Amino acid sequence: MTKKRTNKLIRTGLALASFAALQTSVTAAAKAKPTFTEDVAPIIYNNCTECHRKGQAAPFMLKNYNDVKKRARLITEVTQDRYMPPWHPVEGHGKFVDERRLTADELATLKNWHATGMAEGPADELPEPPKFASDWLLGEPDLIVKMPKAYTMRADGSDIYRSFCIPMDLKEDKWVAGFEVRPSARAVLHHVIIRIDQSGEARKADGAKGTPGFSGMRGIGRSSRGSRRGGSNDVFSGSLGGLGGWAVGGTPRILPLGLARKLPAGADLVLNSHFHPSGKEEEEQTTIGLYFTDKKPERTLIGFQVPPVFGSISGLDIPAGESNYELKSKFTTPVDIDLVGVGAHMHYIGHTAKAHATLPDGTVKSLFYIDDWDFNWQGRYTYDVPMRLPAGTTVEGTVTYDNSAANPHNPFNPPRRVRWGLESTDEMGSVIFTAVPAHEADVDRFSSAVRDHAVDEARLMAERRFGSRGGSGRSGRGSRGGIADRLEQFRSSSPRGNSGSRLGGDWRGRLGERLRELDKNGNGEIEPDEIDESSSRYIRFIDTNKDGKVSKEELSQIGNR
Repeated sequence: MTKKRTNKLIRTGLALASFAALQTSVTAAAKAKPTFTEDVAPIIYNNCTECHRKGQAAPFMLKNYNDVKKRARLITEVTQDRYMPPWHPVEGHGKFVDERRLTADELATLKNWHATGMAEGPADELPEPPKFASDWLLGEPDLIVKMPKAYTMRADGSDIYRSFCIPMDLKEDKWVAGFEVRPSARAVLHHVIIRIDQSGEARKADGAKGTPGFSGMRGIGRSSRGSRRGGSNDVFSGSLGGLGGWAVGGTPRILPLGLARKLPAGADLVLNSHFHPSGKEEEEQTTIGLYFTDKKPERTLIGFQVPPVFGSISGLDIPAGESNYELKSKFTTPVDIDLVGVGAHMHYIGHTAKAHATLPDGTVKSLFYIDDWDFNWQGRYTYDVPMRLPAGTTVEGTVTYDNSAANPHNPFNPPRRVRWGLESTDEMGSVIFTAVPAHEADVDRFSSAVRDHAVDEARLMAERRFGSRGGSGRSGRGSRGGIADRLEQFRSSSPRGNSGSRLGGDWRGRLGERLRELDKNGNGEIEPDEIDESSSRYIRFIDTNKDGKVSKEELSQIGNR
């Protein structure tokens, strides 16, 4: 289906239709004159009714003959275009749980039924309509929580990023195997990241200025306790932090393999929410259903992205008119891992998202491919069988963008230069994986590799931005034309002068002072036992040979000492 066709469907109100729970078992060749009870009902019940029912996101119900007959033309159009059911991964690039891809026979059946008069068929051939234990897609949650107060989203203007605290008051640790996000105003809530606050800071900040929530999308209340085992909020982890995230079009899933994320006793949930105006004022009071496991999982789930951190440190900069801008990144795992799930994230001008793995023996495996990105459907996909990648495997992710006037989704006419940013009219981009080390003893090593990947990506971007690659080698040796000098040149050339530069004035002096404070034994180097947690993030950028300490040569790259 072309983007133009998709856009046409959106404009005419045909965009919303069914999710699916189960892949239909229809295998017989399509009839020339099918009936509802014998042929069409099994397709609808298995692929549409789960969301086309009361309490779900779909705009109308598809529960019986009259419901389906009334929408037969619409159903035919959106299924023939494969806009519905909403399933974007291309066949042959990973096999996933509950694939919503209709077969050629099923498509022909729906088309023929509409074309031949929509006969109802024998009543005794009608299959039993699906029964749902709850209005919730995953069944009744173990715990339902809600924003204490509704937030009023203005009718127009720029996007808003705002965070909200949901007090939990749990008396014991819980392990969350899944969750379902229910917006009250689906037209304005684009995505939510669910973080965990153990400090109480979010509870104090929420509403402190008279309006529900607090500004920004910060990971408030990060705790060092069990940071790797209990769901890290570290931006370098590559994961969404906390419990995970939801975006428009996402379908809730219970984690496989008995996996779960820790929700500590006494912690609160923090919703990092992204709103965009709908043209009218809306009230949003998000509700979340939580599903618990009875015991701590035996394996640890870790996320990684290619490119990392949603492309924010990969130099994303798309010229106006560019129809095939490409952003790539590679990550090599040092340990055996099992890929559990995958998804992607881009904004309006995203076009494709693709990833493959190159194994140590040279074998190439395709992992994921979306060939026609849709901002309105951002699903996460679980592999039907976890995909084992041996140590030394390199995962390469590529996202592309169409910033041309021919792209009907382009928010700008004429096209403008687009760079990385939080607004929907800015761009982001990455292929997002969740994985577990094959051996639990390798968790720390795998986590460190994910963090190092982000650090290396940031270093490469700095080298590209400031020119010479001198001084950035793994050995830590280099000329004075390295990153530090390029940053200094950039700072000095700022039209606002030294005091108002983007680097914050005398950045070199302040960093040098901090490093001298760390050098407790005065030997001119930063030893591993001198690096505290608050310093470890920027030390990673300075420790170019990755030996866990900062040598005199590496320090010399920061300034003339």
